Amino acid sequence: MEKKKKLRKDRVISTFIPLIIIIVIGGFLGNRVIGDKNSENNVTNQVINSTSNENILIQNNTNNINIEKEEEKETIKEDNIEKEQSHKKVKLDETTAFIGDSRTQGFIMYNGLNKVQDYSYIGLMVDTAISKEFIKTSNGNKITLIKDMENKNIERVYIMLGLNELGWAYPQVFKAKYEELIDKIRQTKPNCEIYVQSIIPVTKTKDKSDKIFNNIRIKQYNQLVKEVVNEKNVKYLDVQTALVNSEGYLPEEASTDGIHLGKTYCEKWLEYLKNNS
Repeated sequence: MEKKKKLRKDRVISTFIPLIIIIVIGGFLGNRVIGDKNSENNVTNQVINSTSNENILIQNNTNNINIEKEEEKETIKEDNIEKEQSHKKVKLDETTAFIGDSRTQGFIMYNGLNKVQDYSYIGLMVDTAISKEFIKTSNGNKITLIKDMENKNIERVYIMLGLNELGWAYPQVFKAKYEELIDKIRQTKPNCEIYVQSIIPVTKTKDKSDKIFNNIRIKQYNQLVKEVVNEKNVKYLDVQTALVNSEGYLPEEASTDGIHLGKTYCEKWLEYLKNNS
């Protein structure tokens, strides 16, 4: 009986041991497969993430390159515009009129502007520019400059007046007449550009020796000119900035009488107008 029990026990053990071994080995292999799969998945994910990061980096680099190219294009475009503007100079021809006194006469003569409409006259002032009949017609008669403008194709008008008015007792009359002149021009040529120029200062020698034609008076009248420009909404050209020295005087070599400009400074004046109109 004892032998039979022992035999059965041995059989059970011999039967289960292989099963346990199989289960253990199966579990080990299963875990290894799972581990391999997880490892494979991790590698795959790393590859995907790496590829994705590379794509993002490439896309960012491409975007940066495109932005840089666009900025470069804008810079080139701005440079070209600036160059075009710097080379753009107004053409002074028969569509251009100049209104002024003897200074303007010298300006037109020294620069050879024989095609422009010359409305300059010795001693011309803001009031006589409206009323004085000094423009000769083809039949020999004389008419005002405003009347002459009626039959001319004028696109721009340059005015410089005020030197001969420095001795006026009432400077505000100068301002009122200047505004009236601008109104008359606009009524006659509503589409033309009107440029009002600053009064050019005199030389230091002239300034110190003359009670009327001096830079204190010119500064006062230039302030009135600026008021006219602002109220009438016309364009202001500060011509004096291109002609005076560091002290604010017209250089001695610019004029023989301290007032009227010689050829070199008339050319400087012209260059300023071409670059700033």
